Amino acid sequence: MSLDAEAARARGELVEGFFQRREEAGKYYCVHCLVVQLRERGSRIFSLASVQAAVADAFKRPGALQLTLVGPCDACQRPRPCLGGGARPQR
Repeated sequence: MSLDAEAARARGELVEGFFQRREEAGKYYCVHCLVVQLRERGSRIFSLASVQAAVADAFKRPGALQLTLVGPCDACQRPRPCLGGGARPQR
């Protein structure tokens, strides 16, 4: 498998799969917080470098995910570019 295909597979398994979880519906995370969330919620089978690369790739090519340029991040509440898997619930 090529490196590009491996990166795409990792992104699909890690990032897109993460946002398919019910508890993540409508949440958006900045790069740093998304890496932390993925590592804390059972993605330790992948190396930290793999998780970071998958998140960086997802921010460059979000695919089915949505990228917002001005947060706020649901974890740190800072106004940063954030990635999420659907519409934010009304607050």
